[in-house]
Amino acid sequence: MKELHKIIEKVILSEKSLGLRETQNVYVFNVNKNVNKNEIKIAIEKFFNVKVDSIKTLINRGKFKRIGKYTGKLSNTKKTYVKLKEGQHISALEV
Repeated sequence: MKELHKIIEKVILSEKSLGLRETQNVYVFNVNKNVNKNEIKIAIEKFFNVKVDSIKTLINRGKFKRIGKYTGKLSNTKKTYVKLKEGQHISALEV
């Protein structure tokens, strides 16, 4: 298994993710593109000491950007929605 800090890249703090956190106890993370759901579950449970109920993942396709006359493509990212069991929360991520 990979190291924990290489699996979870960053926490997504947007209006949508904060709304999901309040209503459905779902946290949103950007993760490494090469990991599967089992590795994500183990990393979240060990890193934050919580119990995971379910995980949903999706791949965001990179956008095409233009700077002057040059065009390029941003890299793809993998996003995961982690639902925690009832009564669990990650106190380090509370806003």
